[in-house]
Amino acid sequence: MQKHIKKGLVGATLVGLTSFGFGQSQQAPIQERPGLQPQIDLQGSGIGTLDIGRKSNFGSNGNGTGGQINISDSALSLGFSERLYRGGIGSFTLGALALDKANSGQDFGLFLHQALVDYQTASFETYLGRTDNPSVQLVQFPTLRGDDLVEFTYLLNPFSNGQNLEEHRYGNVAAATFNKGLRQFVNVHAQSLIDSDNLEGPNSSQLNSYGASYQYMALPTNEPLDRFVSYGAGFEHRAVPRSFGGASEALYAGGVVNVLPSLTHRVDLRLLVTSTFGNSTKGFDTLGDTYRADSTTVAASLRQLNSPFGLPGSALSLTAGYKTFGRVSDANEFGLALTGAKRLGEGFDAVAQIAYTHRSDALAAVAGGHGDNLAFQVGLSFSFGSVTNQSVGPRRTPLNTRFRQIPN
Repeated sequence: MQKHIKKGLVGATLVGLTSFGFGQSQQAPIQERPGLQPQIDLQGSGIGTLDIGRKSNFGSNGNGTGGQINISDSALSLGFSERLYRGGIGSFTLGALALDKANSGQDFGLFLHQALVDYQTASFETYLGRTDNPSVQLVQFPTLRGDDLVEFTYLLNPFSNGQNLEEHRYGNVAAATFNKGLRQFVNVHAQSLIDSDNLEGPNSSQLNSYGASYQYMALPTNEPLDRFVSYGAGFEHRAVPRSFGGASEALYAGGVVNVLPSLTHRVDLRLLVTSTFGNSTKGFDTLGDTYRADSTTVAASLRQLNSPFGLPGSALSLTAGYKTFGRVSDANEFGLALTGAKRLGEGFDAVAQIAYTHRSDALAAVAGGHGDNLAFQVGLSFSFGSVTNQSVGPRRTPLNTRFRQIPN
């Protein structure tokens, strides 16, 4: 009888302990509600071109003559978002894109360009993770790929070794953005720029860049008709080690202006000016030195959009850039790209581009010895976005982080 009582007490004790979490894995402090389904955003952009006259993207080491089938910059992103208890929106985005090395099929050619968690209200947003560098968001140029003419169209990453051009566009960012009426935006951020040149040691991921920016943006529905579509300016402090020339400061400013506002036959002008200073690099031994040395860059594009009512649209743009280096003699470069696109279907375009870059001798010596590069590309591009369980409208969706050749 006593044995049965003891067994009963032991069993009751075990049940009690189990109910308090001692006999199994600890329960989450806040129980999730699996019945609440988030909004799901799927975004993709695929581009395939026949390239004649080059072996890799503009600005990368090893440019030369030849041809290839190019699938780089094709990307796929997935985003999840939901309405929060006090009215804000929480979201998570994950995405990858194809690199130049994906063309050979011999190396792992995917790059994680989006992996961020975002919280936003009507007047405030904060996000943390891998995403576009804040300076990249100021002006986007209408070249076929985001990394075409990258030396002129972006504030370059002084920690990059030049083998992966996406390191100039993306980084690990912690940012807070304040806005007034969803027109004026002030962004304060810290970054861990990708250190492929190992300036801070192998596999370093420490914070190495801090900055702030201001941007004005017109209503998306008014973009074809407003004179000033967007404009802004920013400052960035990049903590380059002293052994590589010391800290590099950067100022940048730019915007988009409608030269000819129109719903059907629009012409816009895009301009970006960047200036870096404070680094003492006075010569080029590697491609990475060209990203750290003090420089002044001007990039501009003129784009014509034809979208006649009821007929397929088309676009034609001319993008040009020039860069000079303040501390390095005989160091300058120039780039030009003529880009065209013809709409064949919703988000599906026939595309073509002819581009030319010239580097002075000092730059050509560390860029594979190629001072002049001429390339012709022709192919197809497809961009799409799909929303499941649509219930909220986050600003930083996968679709908003990519651009299309012709706005839909």
